[in-house]
Amino acid sequence: MIEWYNFLPEIRRIKPAIVLQQHVNKLNETSILHHYMKSVTHYPSAIWYRYKNFVEQAVGTHDTDDINDIEYWREKMLTNCILYAIPVSFLALIPSVSVLVDAGYQFLPLFDVFMVIAITLVTFNKRISLRFRKTFIVVMFYLLATTLMGTLGSFGIGSIYLLALCVFISLLYSSRSVFWSIIANITVYAGFAVVMYLKLFDTPLIKHYSVGFWIAYSCNFIFLNIATVVQVRHVINKLENNIAQEAKLRQDLEVEIGERVRRTERLAESEEHYKTLFHHNPSPMWIYDVDTLAFLQVNESAMYKYGYTHEEYMGMTLKDIRPEGQVDELFAMLKREQHATAPTRNTAIHRRKNGEEFYVDVRCNAIPFRGKNARLVIANDISAQIKHLQDIEKQNHKLQQIAFMQSHIVRAPLCRIMGLVDLIMKYKENGVDYEMMEYLNISVKELDEVIKTIILTTDNSDQDPEEIAS
Repeated sequence: MIEWYNFLPEIRRIKPAIVLQQHVNKLNETSILHHYMKSVTHYPSAIWYRYKNFVEQAVGTHDTDDINDIEYWREKMLTNCILYAIPVSFLALIPSVSVLVDAGYQFLPLFDVFMVIAITLVTFNKRISLRFRKTFIVVMFYLLATTLMGTLGSFGIGSIYLLALCVFISLLYSSRSVFWSIIANITVYAGFAVVMYLKLFDTPLIKHYSVGFWIAYSCNFIFLNIATVVQVRHVINKLENNIAQEAKLRQDLEVEIGERVRRTERLAESEEHYKTLFHHNPSPMWIYDVDTLAFLQVNESAMYKYGYTHEEYMGMTLKDIRPEGQVDELFAMLKREQHATAPTRNTAIHRRKNGEEFYVDVRCNAIPFRGKNARLVIANDISAQIKHLQDIEKQNHKLQQIAFMQSHIVRAPLCRIMGLVDLIMKYKENGVDYEMMEYLNISVKELDEVIKTIILTTDNSDQDPEEIAS
């Protein structure tokens, strides 16, 4: 006999598998139900979405897509009215026709069907202008309202259509059109009053209303009509004014944005020009911080002229390009130019990285740079000009000494020679005076030495005339 507990391990293995299968089945059922519910909700949404696109494409003229244009909003309101009115009209047509047929009416059911179909076909005909389609809708609804009012003898149903028409015109037309819609409503009521009073044709209105009650009802409805239309137009006018103001503000904003864009472009262009003029300028240029004297920016010419790299400049100050003996003069110059607002100019001695010193013509101007109080410097090497001026000064000094020699040193022996010559000419009958001739010879030699000295001074322009003479 096989005991039942021998099968317990097998049962324990089978039970989880059964439970897992039950969970899988439940998940499958849930997934199928979810897919079904999604399909059920998806198809109506897809149908409505396609219908909405069809209405927007059929009704909209797309003459303007500007949301600041009132015509854009009027077109959107017309599209929304048609979007909901057409399907509701077809749904309402079924019970209306059924009730009218049961009541024994033959013309009205056909007329209702004709009105709904005609309005639908004309509304969705893109080959017809939007203005004509809106006018056609208004005329057809006036025709429907007067037909229902005259045939059924009901003040209420016709008045509802007339009020709806006034609201419709208030939303989609100008204030002048609204005025004419009120006149049209008054004309309809007045026309039916004349028909009732003169009994021009048989209408249920004659049985249901007296002329006095009809006029009273009409006046109350016209008052309600005017009050409703005035409120609607007030809101529409507010909306139009807001749209106009928004359009103006938007236009002003676009102009301002355009101006800012142009200013930004000009500023960027000016900045680019400045960078080009600064970095590619043949003269050494740099910008330094007035407070710390640190270099903030240098151009390529400064790096080439002084021998420092850009990274080295960024760790240097103005003191590093001055000779050690010129630092005090640098601080004195900076103190003089501390509050200067106009461009300044001075001559200084600068030092290259290799220690070579040279003269520069320094021009400075105060500028703001990266939020700091800075100065722009242009330094031109004028060593050649300075050397040329020094050479001219030396030459002038030599010329002055030569002129002194000519006027004093040369003049003395020349005067003695002239005096001796006069004596010789005066006492020539007495014979030759050898002592006088010796003096004459000395003076001639002295004059010759002076002339040689002048010649040597002119040839050796780098030596001092006094040294040459000695």
